[in-house]
Amino acid sequence: MSRIGLHDFFIDGLEEIYDAEKRFMKCFAALGLAAVSKELQHALISHGAVTEKHLGHLEAIMGRFHHQAGAGTCLLVENLTDKASGMIRKIETGTALRDVAIFCLVKVIQHYKIAIYSSLVSLSAEMKHSKVTVLLEECLSDEKDIEEYLTKIASGFIGPAAKEAGLK
Repeated sequence: MSRIGLHDFFIDGLEEIYDAEKRFMKCFAALGLAAVSKELQHALISHGAVTEKHLGHLEAIMGRFHHQAGAGTCLLVENLTDKASGMIRKIETGTALRDVAIFCLVKVIQHYKIAIYSSLVSLSAEMKHSKVTVLLEECLSDEKDIEEYLTKIASGFIGPAAKEAGLK
């Protein structure tokens, strides 16, 4: 069994979030097209611009360490994107329930991204990579803002879905 150091562990985390961001960009665009709420559609589709910025930051960070971006695969992300695809097929088009399901899945994705970026910020700071830490903190802040915005707009479709299901 080979041993890895903190730097290797950090690079592995960068690879994981890089793969995750690329996959989630496609996933969010598809979920945005499947959403009923115009606000949810806009939030998911416009997230692509933020993700492009994050990918640029991650490529720059890996370049600082003379590492080629794109070599890693995140199996958890594969499962989440497969779940999103299956969910879209199962839930009736045009219903508030579909938006609730999309919101819940995206919330899990956002928490995952926040956790990874938070960990990378901690590792980068510990290794005294101040310029890298600043870029990662920016990504983390963006993800927290997106998660907060999605939570704010969720009340517009969660209530109607509950009513539709006879829960209110």
